[in-house]
Amino acid sequence: MKEYTIRLFTNAKGPAREKSRFTYLNYYGQTVDIPYIVWNIEGADQNILIDSGCSAADYYRVIKGETDEAFQAGGEAFKDVEDITPFEEGLAKWGLKPEDIDIIIMTHLHWDHIMGTAKCKNARIIVQEEEWKGAYHHHELFDFAYAPRWYYEGMRNLGFVKGDVEFMPGVRFIFSPGHTPGGQSVAINTKKGWYVICGFCGVEHNLHPPEDIKKAVGYEILPAAVHTDVTVAYETGLRLLNMFGDNILPAHEQKLMKVERIPE
Repeated sequence: MKEYTIRLFTNAKGPAREKSRFTYLNYYGQTVDIPYIVWNIEGADQNILIDSGCSAADYYRVIKGETDEAFQAGGEAFKDVEDITPFEEGLAKWGLKPEDIDIIIMTHLHWDHIMGTAKCKNARIIVQEEEWKGAYHHHELFDFAYAPRWYYEGMRNLGFVKGDVEFMPGVRFIFSPGHTPGGQSVAINTKKGWYVICGFCGVEHNLHPPEDIKKAVGYEILPAAVHTDVTVAYETGLRLLNMFGDNILPAHEQKLMKVERIPE
């Protein structure tokens, strides 16, 4: 089985986010910094990204076309998002430019995972079919999480998948609904075994809550508080936990802001 290294950089971060947004009815009043991460599969025959991050600068330039109106996301202004590593700069550290990217695997289509995609003019975009439908026809409750419809309509060279998929030797897609209708997680084989990049809005305590929390709530994990179906989100998280154990990479875990390669 082919082995790869996972590379990553933090495109931006949302500072001091209410932790209970990520841990379903737990940790009220506590805050966490939330990274918006771009991932790369080093060692693949093509240049592959997993998600394409977001930035405050690009939000106003590309999505809003303005610089003076705060975007409200879950009750918090987008203006407090702090840009960390510009998309082009992060790719350059890997010796790449946006036009060099061959494939972008989208875990899901919320705005904070897709904003570099339009810059990669030559990339094929891989997304679950159910996720694409969900982005177009989402309930108004989730307007805060999605880009305007025209942004999705501008995506070209789309490739749709359904369910669990063996994408290539050493890379698998795991269907991961609940946070969104058709999220997917990306499992990657490395020299230290399989790691999986979660396809939902997660932090470490979603999949590995402390024993006192598990005892108090009476169940094994904490589903994401932003979800289209909380029971499906729970089952998705439990499935990933049973499959990958400690080798789960939550998409918004603040500890990952200091990590550049996995395994190191």
